[in-house]
Amino acid sequence: MIHCENLVKIYKAADIEVVALQGLDLHIEEGELMAIIGNSGSGKSTLLNMLGGLDRPSAGNLHVDGKDLLKFKESDLVVYKRETVGFVWQNNARNLIPYLTALENVELPILLQGRRKRHRAMDLLDAVGLGHRRNNRLNQLSGGEQQRVAIAIALANQPRLLLADEPTGSVDTKMANQILDLFRELNRSFGLTVVIVTHDPLLAKKVDRVVAIRDGKTSSEMLRRKTYQEELLEMEMGIFAAEEESHVEYAVVDKTGRLQIPANFLESIGASGTNKVRVAVEDGRIVLLPPEKLR
Repeated sequence: MIHCENLVKIYKAADIEVVALQGLDLHIEEGELMAIIGNSGSGKSTLLNMLGGLDRPSAGNLHVDGKDLLKFKESDLVVYKRETVGFVWQNNARNLIPYLTALENVELPILLQGRRKRHRAMDLLDAVGLGHRRNNRLNQLSGGEQQRVAIAIALANQPRLLLADEPTGSVDTKMANQILDLFRELNRSFGLTVVIVTHDPLLAKKVDRVVAIRDGKTSSEMLRRKTYQEELLEMEMGIFAAEEESHVEYAVVDKTGRLQIPANFLESIGASGTNKVRVAVEDGRIVLLPPEKLR
């Protein structure tokens, strides 16, 4: 579904240049449910904007659903954003129109497409568990309910890709879990490819793959050891795995053989504050050692 190769994004303001992405590589399969995590300024929101056609890379290759976004004209981007991709933002002001009801908010993108299908809007509200609130205005809905309406809006035009930018950032833990469960259900029911950008590593328990971005490049991936369904079955049988055992983490090696070593790893071997480490092969393993001290 998504192929990013050597993506670079440079923002320029006056004489200042800020490099947001520094040769990022990422591949996402169709129907995958995955999360992108990283600290503020790591480049994750920049990547999401480019996947959604809201921004263009400065260099590299970007294909989504077989389409080369770098070759798109503005008119092509409008069609792409209208038909291929759906957005869910953290800020509800970007998702919703406050003086419309929940049903009218979901109907609006359908009407803009020229398809008067009120029953589809009602079906979508039912799918997110808000059919009984369809005639309520936004000030009558909780923050979590508003976010559910936003998800229904994102699905209105039957996108193949759903992008969510910090979708649980403005709700409590209980509602965040419900929203993440909803994403999983939509992923399974509609076959949607879902990409969630967040700073919360606890999302790893809800998705199949987590990609960490550091300094504008993919630095590591966490993959689920067992399918979500297998874990639910084990829980029903009273088998509970340790939290850290649900996923296995891999460092990402780029095409030139480079990888990023977490700072805490370097600190643990006494190699912090240096730009050199010794690399050795021992018993079929690549081992990193602190630099030798000169006598």
